[in-house]
Amino acid sequence: MKISKIKTMAALSAVAMLLGGCGEAPYQLTESEEDVIVNYSAHVVSKFNTDQKQGLTYVNMDAVEEAEQVQEPEIPEETENVADAGVDMTAASGEDESTTAQAAGLNDIFGSETISVTYTGASLTPNYIEDAYYSVDAEKGKTYLVLGFDITNNGAEDAEIDNFALAPAFRVNTADGVNTAAEFTVLLEDFSTYQGTIPAGETQRTVLLFQVPDTVTEVPDFTLNVNIGGTSYQIAL
Repeated sequence: MKISKIKTMAALSAVAMLLGGCGEAPYQLTESEEDVIVNYSAHVVSKFNTDQKQGLTYVNMDAVEEAEQVQEPEIPEETENVADAGVDMTAASGEDESTTAQAAGLNDIFGSETISVTYTGASLTPNYIEDAYYSVDAEKGKTYLVLGFDITNNGAEDAEIDNFALAPAFRVNTADGVNTAAEFTVLLEDFSTYQGTIPAGETQRTVLLFQVPDTVTEVPDFTLNVNIGGTSYQIAL
């Protein structure tokens, strides 16, 4: 085997001298002779390349056949019925979310066997003050519609409340066409983000703030909606 390799290398060296050499080649090869030498050289290189199965490049014929069998993806015909295409026409048209929301009570969503949630009323104010030391002000041209909620622990043990984990998104829709989301605040008594321990038999006061035009001087008729985890509810107050 060693002698065979030496002979092969010698042949390749001779070929190199014929094709390139130093200066002008002593013999001019015809095109067919060049093809024979190139093919032979390629065969020798591939033969002693143990990482290659055969030829210059190994081709997996099974993969080629599978690729030939793959058909071009069919282009779906133009959808005539938008509803069949899965488009939410309510969202696309900007229709009021309350028309598709499920009716539910506060206790159905936020209550439990020992926890009850009660709506305590609404008011209008240009600024809201928490415990006489923290105040939030409505934007210019706006005022706050404040909704109050009492969370009561009716059990015999302390109760942990974590509305923040539910990530509720509240909106109000007024009879005058105002549709606005609840203000995100750092108030400790913000109902949408309230986290705390309520002792047995006690009640925690919480609120939701909505900015509405300051031309609203009386609490308007409104509906309260909440979205939790992609499900919308219209809350009965």
